[in-house]
Amino acid sequence: MAKLIATAGNKGGTGKSTLAHLIGHGCGSLPHPIDAVVITTDDEDEPISGQRRYLPLDGRDLSLLPPMLQKLDEQERLLIILDGAAARPELDKLVQSVADLVVLPYGASIQEAQRVLKDLERLPGAVALPNRWPTHPDVQKRAKRFLEMVPADRRLPPISALSRVDELLDATAYSRVATPLSRRAQQLVIEVLHRMKVHPLDMAAKN
Repeated sequence: MAKLIATAGNKGGTGKSTLAHLIGHGCGSLPHPIDAVVITTDDEDEPISGQRRYLPLDGRDLSLLPPMLQKLDEQERLLIILDGAAARPELDKLVQSVADLVVLPYGASIQEAQRVLKDLERLPGAVALPNRWPTHPDVQKRAKRFLEMVPADRRLPPISALSRVDELLDATAYSRVATPLSRRAQQLVIEVLHRMKVHPLDMAAKN
């Protein structure tokens, strides 16, 4: 059976889409690549196209999403990454029932930390992911309290603001950023698989 990771959360603009595609890109960038699909669910987004190290799929029609997931789930050694849309309760309900891991990105602010805590309450198996985290020492020191608001066992290591990461969503720019973003993308895949207690080699595509 496949494994399914969903990026979710009620707030828009936290980086769900870029992180979903970063995970997918990381899967295809590992020394032993993992077959991965990234499913777009936000009906305001255009489906991603172009040749990539993973397969983008269109899941914006929620009536078609369950049978799509059921078919994909039959494949061994496949990682399904569901790019969740904000403020869609019907999608949240589906995510809770099928995801092996729900990842909730949040930024370095009191409002986003409080919101992610509420999301963690309603999604008991989810983990928070501090995203676009500051790297300047002074700013990082001030942001430390937003990390500490979330219990350590309910969050992944912070991911810093990555230059040009949004270009992963651009069909014409993907080839230019694929290599520069590979290392951090690989690290993120390993982190989420570790949280799921899955070894990357157990997911690696068969030769």
